[in-house]
Amino acid sequence: MMRRLLFCLTAALLLSSCAVVKREPLPKLVRASGATQPLQQCAALFPEGRWQLVHAIAFRMADGTSGNALGALVLNDLEIKCALMTVEGLTLFEARSADEEDLEVLRALPPFDNREFAAGLMRDVRTLFRLPPGAAQYGTLTDGTPVCRYAYGHAVTDILPQEDGCWRMHTYGEQLSIRTDGCWPAEPAREQLRTRTIKAQSCSPVASAIFPHSLELIGSGPAGYSLNMRLISAERLPVP
Repeated sequence: MMRRLLFCLTAALLLSSCAVVKREPLPKLVRASGATQPLQQCAALFPEGRWQLVHAIAFRMADGTSGNALGALVLNDLEIKCALMTVEGLTLFEARSADEEDLEVLRALPPFDNREFAAGLMRDVRTLFRLPPGAAQYGTLTDGTPVCRYAYGHAVTDILPQEDGCWRMHTYGEQLSIRTDGCWPAEPAREQLRTRTIKAQSCSPVASAIFPHSLELIGSGPAGYSLNMRLISAERLPVP
C-alpha cells in the first residue's frame, strides 16, 4: 500500500512538473470599466481595406523539418488570398478563404497538398491579420498586464499591447485531457489551453495601418511548429 502511494505521489509530481511546461491554461481576466479606447487601439492593429503583403518565411516543424519560403498575401474585407513560393518564384501553394468554412485551394504541390495543411495555414493567416471574432473585453491579467480579450465559442484570443506599439497574442482552445497515471480512474476533462503564441516586433505605420516587420508564431502541442516572418513589402491596393 505504501509503495503504491509513493508511486502515485511521484507520478503526480512528474505530471505537474510537465504541466508547467506543456499546459498553459487560459489566465483569469480582471475586467476594467470604460474600456472603449483600449479596445479601439487593439482593433487598430489589424489592417482594413485592400493590402498586398510579402514576407520571407522560415518554418520549423515538430519532427525537425525546416525550410524557407516567400509568402504573398492579398487582404480585403471579404477574403484572403495566400500563396507560398520558392525564392526562385515557383508557386508551391495557393488558396483563398473568406472564413473558416470557405476554403478553395487553387494550387498545391507536395508536401503542401494536404487539406489539413491548407486549413491550418489559412487559420494562422486569419489569426495574424484579422481582428478576432467574438465579444471583446478589456482588462488586466493577475500580474497587471493589459489585455484585450475576444471570446468566440470555446476559442479565446488575448491581445497584449506593448509600449513600443507592437503586441503579443495568445490563442486558446478547448482541449480534452485524460489522466493516465494509474492512481485514479481515467476521467476526461475539458479545459482551455494555449494553442498559439505570437510575438510582433518592430512595428511601424504604413499608410493607414500598422505592420510588424517581424512576426514569430509558435504552435503548441505535440504537432507544434514555428514560423518566423520578415516583412518585405506592404502595399495598399486601390479599391476595384
